[in-house]
Amino acid sequence: MDDVVSSTTALEAGLAAPGLRAYIDCADIHALPARLGARPPFVPQVGWSESSARGERWLALGEIDSLVAPAGAGPAAALAVLERARERLKLLSGLSPEPGAIRYVGGLAFDARQAAPAGWSAGEAARFVLPRVLIRQKGERAEVTVLGTPEADARRLVARIREAAGRDDAPPMPLRVRETVPAEAPVRWAEAVRAVLEAIDRGEARKVVLSRDILLDAERAIDPWSLLRLIHGRDPHGLRFCLRFDHRAAFVGASPERLVAQCGREIACDCLAGTIARGDTPEEEARNAAALLASEKDGREHRIVREEILAAIAPHVREQYSPDAPRILSLAEVMHLWTPIRAELRPGTSLAKLVGGLHPTPAVGGSPRGHAMDLIRALERRPRGWYAGLVGWVGRDEADFAVAIRSGIVRGNRLTAYGGAGIVAGSDPHAEWDETARKAASFIHLFAERV
Repeated sequence: MDDVVSSTTALEAGLAAPGLRAYIDCADIHALPARLGARPPFVPQVGWSESSARGERWLALGEIDSLVAPAGAGPAAALAVLERARERLKLLSGLSPEPGAIRYVGGLAFDARQAAPAGWSAGEAARFVLPRVLIRQKGERAEVTVLGTPEADARRLVARIREAAGRDDAPPMPLRVRETVPAEAPVRWAEAVRAVLEAIDRGEARKVVLSRDILLDAERAIDPWSLLRLIHGRDPHGLRFCLRFDHRAAFVGASPERLVAQCGREIACDCLAGTIARGDTPEEEARNAAALLASEKDGREHRIVREEILAAIAPHVREQYSPDAPRILSLAEVMHLWTPIRAELRPGTSLAKLVGGLHPTPAVGGSPRGHAMDLIRALERRPRGWYAGLVGWVGRDEADFAVAIRSGIVRGNRLTAYGGAGIVAGSDPHAEWDETARKAASFIHLFAERV
């Protein structure tokens, strides 16, 4: 854990301060960060919303503890952040009037060996923060929990949040964006796909997921929280998230894929691989769903991912269940083959070992993992950062992580979105380029109109 950088001064000072809980009326808590500003004490800012039966929105503001593995520190250091967070949480059960409000929020990079991306230096190998303020919303009323803060200061924070919640802003409007495609990008993509196919022919890999950047320039500066609000309103599936660790840039997305959720001894994972366009009519959608289920190429890609997820969790679970045949998951622009996986953890299994066995899955990396990631590093020519990494939270006995696909970095008036495609035997470079465009479009259409 020597590579884990910890900021504990505020945490140690605040351990003696009891938590404060209050309630506010607020139509949308994700409108609050823009009203409060991106400066202390209201940064970092982390927001997410769930499509589970609970249908909750969360917003984390400020920090009283920070755990960081620097970019390039490596997988062991990144995973050590999860263990350090769990150790801290055992000491903090009395810090809040509600133990469920004590959680670290953040994420891990796709490849912890690489540097942070140029557009988001805060996207290090791993970063998790214990927020000073945690706001949970379901319906028109929100619960505010202030941690590690003297009562008088906590009440002033709540008063500022309540005042911001009372403002009446105009709803966010879709962005008008222009896409830039460098002339060499399609050529480099085709070369990379052919290099992967040659590695598959040599028996060095079964599957490699390649990705590319989609550069979008807006007519004005982009507010990441407006993007999140638009995404939440238009996408009914998965986890919608925004992570802003400073005022310079933010990471925003709408992931349909859960890596793992833990509740006590129970865990749940998603196997998501195999893609086709959704279609414009119910009839076309039905035909495309049938074609996806019948596709030999997509079925093979899906089986690789399912087999390796089951193999990854096998040493850590006593029982596991997943249906033999995949189902269809329909999103706004595309459909995926989807298999849910459920299991019971063995006693003593650490969160770091579980996540380390799963991340990155063949759905975003490849198989076998090590060789696939080496090919990705060599062929993509830039670090992915947290794209295809993990975002989520860690509680004392619970955790929830989404795979950070359908995502992008917001900086100024530019959004760098990402699209990926799984390359297996029989893949065609042009078809896979089109698949990355469809996947990116399924994210971009949630907040933008192209010009």
